[in-house]
Amino acid sequence: MIYDCVVVGAGAAGVTASHALAEAGVEHAVLERGVVGNTWATQRWDAFRLNTPGSMNVLLGAVGPHEYSSRDETVELLTRRAERLPVRTGTAVTAVRRVGDVLQVSTRDEELEARTLVIASGPKNVPLRPAAAVNLAPHLTSIDADDYRNPAALPDGGVMVVGGGQSGGQIAEDLVLGGRQVWWSTSRIGRYRAQYRGRALLDWHVDAGWWATPPEALPDPAAMRTATPLIASDGRDLGIPKLGRMGVNLVGRLAEVDGSRLAFAGDVNEFVAFGDQVAVTLEKVADDYIAAAGIEAPPPEPDDGRGPVDAPERPTLDLDRAGITTVIWCTGFGGDYAYLPEVGRDAYGFPVLDRSGAAADDPAIRFVGMPWQSTRASAILHGMPLDARRAVDGVTGMLVSA
Repeated sequence: MIYDCVVVGAGAAGVTASHALAEAGVEHAVLERGVVGNTWATQRWDAFRLNTPGSMNVLLGAVGPHEYSSRDETVELLTRRAERLPVRTGTAVTAVRRVGDVLQVSTRDEELEARTLVIASGPKNVPLRPAAAVNLAPHLTSIDADDYRNPAALPDGGVMVVGGGQSGGQIAEDLVLGGRQVWWSTSRIGRYRAQYRGRALLDWHVDAGWWATPPEALPDPAAMRTATPLIASDGRDLGIPKLGRMGVNLVGRLAEVDGSRLAFAGDVNEFVAFGDQVAVTLEKVADDYIAAAGIEAPPPEPDDGRGPVDAPERPTLDLDRAGITTVIWCTGFGGDYAYLPEVGRDAYGFPVLDRSGAAADDPAIRFVGMPWQSTRASAILHGMPLDARRAVDGVTGMLVSA
């Protein structure tokens, strides 16, 4: 049997793509290496919640506009959405290769043939560490962000969180709220205010079309590689100053690892200033939209998340002397595309796509959930329905012309 389409991955992108394929009448199968929503189920900590409200996550189904789904709620909602879809769990794809007019999809137990393929396995499911991480003393507990579950699960002692992105900031907050002594090696990242002028700033940006910005509208394409600004779940602010005031020790960018001795660049307030600048820029997007649309909105609220912060330079830190027993690497994730050896990759290891979301080397291979695939929102739940429809349009177009 030759399937019209095979979908790889049954997370949010895969389930959304499968729904779109079913609505278009395309015979297909969805192959998932674990369970539905596997990355959410296995690579998120216990207190994790989405940092976008239900108003931006309609693909999950029954979620209130101001609700922030927890890890388990997200998995449950995705599982419910997948109930009548042709999903095969526990079926990891090991290889894909073109054989004439079909794509041969190999799993551990069988080989399937498909006319088209939709890759929805996600761009952030393989933890990345800096090269210097191998120099960390072996007696220290060293884990990645996807292995962290809660403060009590870690050995006694202080915790060093390395990485200033979403995972690093949220895990540092979870740890300090859990009563742990925390050090945070921060990085250059923006700050996204949660509430602004009477509502979620995220919602203002949706209405303003900011999330719908296509890559070609950016003044500098390098902006596509900029980390997502820090924001917490439940409509709360999160940033370097907030965490510093909660008691997190701020040490700046990690520069060197030598056993239990770590060196830092001492650039915390440089990062704070950058975050404040981004916060103002994001506020202006809302202000400009409110003014242009003639909306009577409340005046801006005071921003209590601004810097500077009290962060004395600490060029070196001896983890043993400081009582730090655990290092959590929150230094980014990559995608696992080893099963696609024939697809061209960019300098960051991501498949090269054309503007329609197809692999540049093979238009029969489509993607959903990739960063900046069609808009700023492509890699978050808010943007996946659009890219799923575009992928299915490409699939049906190829099937008709075949």
